[in-house]
Amino acid sequence: MTRTEDRLHDAFDAAAASMPDGTLAPLTAPSARRRRRPWTVPVAVAAGLAAVVIGGTAVGGAIPRAAHYGPAAGVGGPRHVVAIRDGRAVVENATAQGLTEAASLGGRYEAVAATGDGRTFFLAGKAGGDSYAFYRLTLGADGTPSAPERVPGGTVRLDTGFGKPENLAASPDGSRLAVVGTAGGRPEAVVIDVRTGGHRTWSTATGGSVTSATWAPDNRTLGFVQAPGGPSGRAVLRLLDTGRPGADLLSSRVLRPAEVTGTRVNGLINVFVLNPDGRTATAQIQGAKHGPDDDASFVLATLSAADGRPAGRAVRLPGDSFFVKADGSGEHFLQLVDGRPGRVDGDAFAWLSRAADYDDLAW
Repeated sequence: MTRTEDRLHDAFDAAAASMPDGTLAPLTAPSARRRRRPWTVPVAVAAGLAAVVIGGTAVGGAIPRAAHYGPAAGVGGPRHVVAIRDGRAVVENATAQGLTEAASLGGRYEAVAATGDGRTFFLAGKAGGDSYAFYRLTLGADGTPSAPERVPGGTVRLDTGFGKPENLAASPDGSRLAVVGTAGGRPEAVVIDVRTGGHRTWSTATGGSVTSATWAPDNRTLGFVQAPGGPSGRAVLRLLDTGRPGADLLSSRVLRPAEVTGTRVNGLINVFVLNPDGRTATAQIQGAKHGPDDDASFVLATLSAADGRPAGRAVRLPGDSFFVKADGSGEHFLQLVDGRPGRVDGDAFAWLSRAADYDDLAW
């Protein structure tokens, strides 16, 4: 399935769970393209979720039509990425010409997260059932990887796994991992101290979903997108102070409301990252369709980390992207568009490979 379909599936499931059994007639929706799987939703829930807009937050204004696209991108940035390709972890060389495989790590993994130094990475792999274990590896100056070493502290349960790779994030200093998703039907954020193995969990009984884990440069503030359960309500970007007491996921601060009007960017925030400068964030934004046969437009935009308003560039993306990962400098961003990797440098996008078998990658 595409990322759009994945998010519709998760949002429909959360809303359907809030409706009494037998009150609605089911509607069977066809699936399409990659990672197909059947799913059913109530008709009224589907209509209500049109207002919820699949877990994205709305941004007022108009998405810019112009975009720099192609050969100007791919300049500078990290020399290596760690990627998951059909479950196989690999190290690849990153150049202006694209990606070339440098080493295979073996094993089976579902997600990868990078720290701020460009050398330390974490992998998530299944440990049986709905449980996941985590592994740390480091890259030498030439990209040679160490053997993945299991992080202490046991496992974390996720109902839906890492179908969304942005549900795993490493703090910039590499001391903590964040895992967001649902466990037992409840939205959760779990933070793991990779040195001691200690876990701390925040959750809410309100239903809905939580995705897009991202750390601020203080290694303490955790950002995420939270969509409420039920047929009403809108998703918001939240910031959680993980140093404060308490276990309520909704004690986090709302970075921005669902809608902001009068700005030059308009659309739904599907995923975002807090930038290393501490002042801005970078969000992937999905615009509205302009007709029944027209695909939505996508841009990568800079937002203020203080109030979530547009605060800089907006780079047009080539298609269905629900993914953004920054390097340690915050100047270079990875993209996945239906399994094909690309990058944004400055105000230009460029493809990194013709292959479309990437599940996740980080640098």
